[in-house]
Amino acid sequence: MADKKNAVKKKWSFSVLMEKNSFVLILSMVLAVVFWCIVSMNQTNNVDKIFQNVSVRLNTESLSSANGKLKIYGTTEYYVDVTVKGKSYLINDSKFADHIVVTASLSSVSAAGSYNLPLTASIDGYSEADAEIKSISKTGISVYLDEEAEKSFPLKVEVLQGENYKLQPGFTLGEATLSKENVVLVGPAMEINKITEVKAVATLNQTVSENQVLQATVVPVGAGENYDFGNVSPKNEESVYINIPVTFSSEYKPVVTFTNLPKDYEESGVEYTVYPSTVTVTAATGDLQLINANEISIGTIDFSEIDNEKKTFRFSAEDLPYTFSEEIASFSVTVDMSSLAKRWVEVPVSTEGVKLPAGAKLLTESVKSVQIIGEENQVMKLESPDLYAVPVLDGVTLKKGTNTVPVKIVLKKLTNAWAFNTYTVEIEVP
Repeated sequence: MADKKNAVKKKWSFSVLMEKNSFVLILSMVLAVVFWCIVSMNQTNNVDKIFQNVSVRLNTESLSSANGKLKIYGTTEYYVDVTVKGKSYLINDSKFADHIVVTASLSSVSAAGSYNLPLTASIDGYSEADAEIKSISKTGISVYLDEEAEKSFPLKVEVLQGENYKLQPGFTLGEATLSKENVVLVGPAMEINKITEVKAVATLNQTVSENQVLQATVVPVGAGENYDFGNVSPKNEESVYINIPVTFSSEYKPVVTFTNLPKDYEESGVEYTVYPSTVTVTAATGDLQLINANEISIGTIDFSEIDNEKKTFRFSAEDLPYTFSEEIASFSVTVDMSSLAKRWVEVPVSTEGVKLPAGAKLLTESVKSVQIIGEENQVMKLESPDLYAVPVLDGVTLKKGTNTVPVKIVLKKLTNAWAFNTYTVEIEVP
């Protein structure tokens, strides 16, 4: 009897049931139905969800005032957060946010000005039973509308100095000029009409020792009040540049150059005085040769122009390529050779080394009354063989007939004497 009971218990145990395929199939179907019911109930339940940064629609195409079409200035893109209540499986869809529409009402806009536009939100393509707007993070947005206007203004240059600005010693800033005299500004009509002047502003913020080209900021200015012209800008993004010339000023010693001077003077130099003895010269920053010098050349004196006397040569300041800080009409250069002697001698002419045209004939055998300047104990001993005259044909075109040409007086032995004045000879060309 006991064995029979045990057999029955074994027959109805859970493990025995799990061994039966029919039981496992039925249990699986029941569990699947239960799980499906649970999931389905969760997905069809209404839940709240916040959608962030939803764009606000603004259609200003049809807006106009008495003077023209209105345009939004300042902030033109607006975003709000929208809370939606709806079925979970719908609002959790990745494309659901595309159906949320937030619109700013423009019904109150009739003229230029600032407005607070109310916002409305809706869900496109869904019924309220599926999803509805619960709230919006903002009830309205502030906008500024006006007609667009443009106007040309003359520019006023303004150069500021930053904390790192430094002008190198000896350099000077010149008058700043602009790349253009006028600028066309475009923006809201109310702001354009408040502009009284327009500045081109740039800042020097570095060590300056050369010409400067700065890109300027165009700054509109209103009269009496600190207006905000943030919506005004140059038309077509026009760039304006400020050009600032930089010059170098320094004190220089005026000097002259002597030509055809005797050998001794080439080595020892010539004593002379210049008035004024020093001048202040302004140079362009690119003229490095002048900037690095301490002398300026004011002219050339040929030694043949120097007599045995105290003689003053004048050089016009207008003829010189310099800009002087002072008003200087001319420079006076004085050479004093009054301690020397003069002798008149007759000098033979030599054509040795001179290339004359075929058949050309020297008509002048000697140059009379040549004035020789030098130390008295030397020039007074001069004889004709000690010097000669040579025709100078450089730059001379000999023509048929008699030609008058300059000569150079050559002293064979004396190295500290020279011929004063100019002399010529005649050459005949057949």
